[in-house]
Amino acid sequence: MNSKNNKEIEYSVLKKYFEDSASDEEKKLVNNWLNNPDSIFRFESYLRLLWEETDDLESAIELDTLLDKIHHKINLSTEKIKSLPDISKPVISFNYVLKNIARIAAILLLPLMVYISWELYSQNIFVNDQAKITYNEIICPLGARCHFELPDGTKGSLNNGSRLKYPLNFSGSTREVELIGEAFFDVHHDKNKPFVVNTFGLNVKVLGTRFNVYSYPEEGLQEFTLESGIIELLEKENNGEITVAKLKPGLHVTYQFMEAKTEIETVKTTEGSIVLEDKKSLDEFLSEMKPGQCAEYEMKNGNLNIKFDEPDYYTAWREGKLVLRNDPMPRLLNRIERWYNVDFNILDESINEYTYWATFEEESLDQVLTLLSFTAPIKFEKKPREKVDDFIYKIQEIDVMTKK
Repeated sequence: MNSKNNKEIEYSVLKKYFEDSASDEEKKLVNNWLNNPDSIFRFESYLRLLWEETDDLESAIELDTLLDKIHHKINLSTEKIKSLPDISKPVISFNYVLKNIARIAAILLLPLMVYISWELYSQNIFVNDQAKITYNEIICPLGARCHFELPDGTKGSLNNGSRLKYPLNFSGSTREVELIGEAFFDVHHDKNKPFVVNTFGLNVKVLGTRFNVYSYPEEGLQEFTLESGIIELLEKENNGEITVAKLKPGLHVTYQFMEAKTEIETVKTTEGSIVLEDKKSLDEFLSEMKPGQCAEYEMKNGNLNIKFDEPDYYTAWREGKLVLRNDPMPRLLNRIERWYNVDFNILDESINEYTYWATFEEESLDQVLTLLSFTAPIKFEKKPREKVDDFIYKIQEIDVMTKK
């Protein structure tokens, strides 16, 4: 046997080690050798020798079953592996996994299991330090609605023209997703791992609840509607987040963006609403808020308008209903564009002053436009659709103008 100062060991000693028949001194030698980066090439050659010795067993082994067992054991063990040094070839602190595999397999199968495990590792099937996260993205096209279920059991729906990005497996202390557009979430409760919806403005943090988020960047506003449970609205600040408000069921919040202000402005109180100028007064008011009440909270980068309302008005889209509640014309047209996959051209800015109350359920685009033209002095003119090729046409364009 080689001396302790020698970096190499004999093949017979390594074989005894994997067969669990090595002495304590031999085990110590092998452990030191395996954790030496210079041993990697010799170790690979030894593994191939072990493989060749078990070659006759190959036809008798149920490889699929064996691989499943190996994968399962490796997955259980990888959480215990320490971070590997940054070198061109990994140091074999991977030994911990090999030793665990050795304890659960028959001695004759050990070399085969070790070899396969090493090959999996060398092909990057193991994720170094568990740092790489694989994401999936759901894209709901214009004119459609989509339903989803996330890996943690959270269910929900996406409205037309929306995108939801989420990890294939939630890791860490939170369950975070990214949303552009509108979505309804029925969050699976997990008190130890909050669910966070990241948007371009305020974020939403919950444990288990049902709520709606309306967050199309081009509109310059966001809306949050809580059906059940409790949600926190979070504002990004100094590479962190602070809680802006905690909402209870029945509350609907509109966050209107504006350019950053050097100080909070005072807004005159209007009938039926209360202007709140500090977070403490906001929290106190929200905890006691009753139906019919509304509040306005001035923030550095925008305004929060909060009211106690029926959540159905804001979540009816899941049932195929387009509900309008005093919506101004620009927003109304944005919603119709996504709902029917069309494009409006406003030719007369004065029509932006009109607002609408209506509910559309199964009406066609032509029916909706006809009803809107009946209730205001506006008209819609469709342009001929341009043909891109033999099977594709551009999005339908519609001019909007006042009646003469």
